[in-house]
Amino acid sequence: MKKVKILHNLPNGRIIGRTNYQPKINMPIFLDSLGKKRLGKIYDIFGPVDRPYLNIIPASNALRDKSLEKGEAFILQKGRKIKGKRKGSPRRK
Repeated sequence: MKKVKILHNLPNGRIIGRTNYQPKINMPIFLDSLGKKRLGKIYDIFGPVDRPYLNIIPASNALRDKSLEKGEAFILQKGRKIKGKRKGSPRRK
């Protein structure tokens, strides 16, 4: 788990956060460290390489307000599975 500090809610509905490593665009961001409550996904990365800012698209307005209240969010590291469709499994005919 990597922490993201939530800084601002923008008027266009997006969230600005800051982290201490370089994540990839479209990575999911979660409100809890277990990866159960999905906040949204990373839309843009800008600023210095060692502590970049993240532009996050929230999944809903309610989660957007909750994230600013809490002040932090989490990014799952590679290797952790996210519930959803299986990738790489053969398709049955």
